[in-house]
Amino acid sequence: MKTKLLTISLLLVISLCANCQSQFKLCKEFYSALPDSLTNKIINSLDKLLISIDNSQLDTTLVDTKDKELNRNFFSHLKGVDEKDTIPHYFQAQLINLYPVEDNQYLLTMSYQKEEEIGRIFTFLVNNQKTNITFANPLKYNTKFWKTTTIGTATYYYPDTIDTKRAELFNQKNISMARNLNLPVRNWDIYMCRNFQEALQLQGCMYDFSRIGVYNSGYIMDPKTLFTCMNDEDFSHDVLHIYASQIRERPQRNANGECGLAYYWGNAYHAGTVGKSPELDELVTALQYYLKSHEEVSLLELFEKSPNILAEYGYPWPIHLNRIISGIICREVEKQKGTEGINELLKCGRGNDNLFKTTEKLIGINRDNFNEEVYKLIFIQ
Repeated sequence: MKTKLLTISLLLVISLCANCQSQFKLCKEFYSALPDSLTNKIINSLDKLLISIDNSQLDTTLVDTKDKELNRNFFSHLKGVDEKDTIPHYFQAQLINLYPVEDNQYLLTMSYQKEEEIGRIFTFLVNNQKTNITFANPLKYNTKFWKTTTIGTATYYYPDTIDTKRAELFNQKNISMARNLNLPVRNWDIYMCRNFQEALQLQGCMYDFSRIGVYNSGYIMDPKTLFTCMNDEDFSHDVLHIYASQIRERPQRNANGECGLAYYWGNAYHAGTVGKSPELDELVTALQYYLKSHEEVSLLELFEKSPNILAEYGYPWPIHLNRIISGIICREVEKQKGTEGINELLKCGRGNDNLFKTTEKLIGINRDNFNEEVYKLIFIQ
């Protein structure tokens, strides 16, 4: 056994040293049960893949063609994972595991670290395709035995059960949002995840220092793969953002304006205490209760500071008060100006100044009359 390990190590060291741009090293305890020639072939291919990612020229011959777009996006997004705070190669890539899982398929794990500090840990799926080695996001491998159900425009992947009524609600919203914005209706693959960390793990990311502790969130992998927020079948909030990106004329969105529309047409994205993302009407009711018992507050101040005042009603941060108020404003814009007004709102540009310029033009609401006019909209449903 020691002789085999020494032989593998020597082969790999020689292989990596032959390429002065080598993107990783081997951990001291590295061991491969695969034939030496195959192990060496995988190592060489991995090095070429990582170099191509680092050069922003992904070598697509090394990326598995099944689920091509998903895999290419996955590996393209890995650029810079070995950097921290703009310091090049702060985290050194290290191969820590390689083992077979099925016929001609293997799992390979990379650790990015500096001394004892771990930055990220990624696992890739490796396919031996006779003529060459290819790599893939391990999502399909990790969910191979999950159930699948298609409801309208969405195909759901889940380990146990789904709420079909809520999935039907998402389908209705998806169709409605696209048609309201005069865009083609898109189809989605939706993976049911209990929390954000599980969404990362399904894709082979076992740890990411920049996402420590994040749980109440979802994930999007272009072009159509969605990972739910807290096991919620209705992912309409972020789908609205995807559609809206085709309407606004600049990459930066108006956070309050667009998220307000997402609260109105979709939902609040983050799960409340009930376990599912609440709708705007439900949140407005909570806001009404608050305002009735705090008559002295300034709505403008609440909008611009967005304090966490609805937690006592079951809607804690990160459900945002200013997006609830913005959703109410979006509802009035749609009522008075229709889709054209909504489109203009989406194009208004970043910041509240641009938002208020647009709302004043569309429905007459500005900073000076905000308290009076928005209060009416909150209580006149």
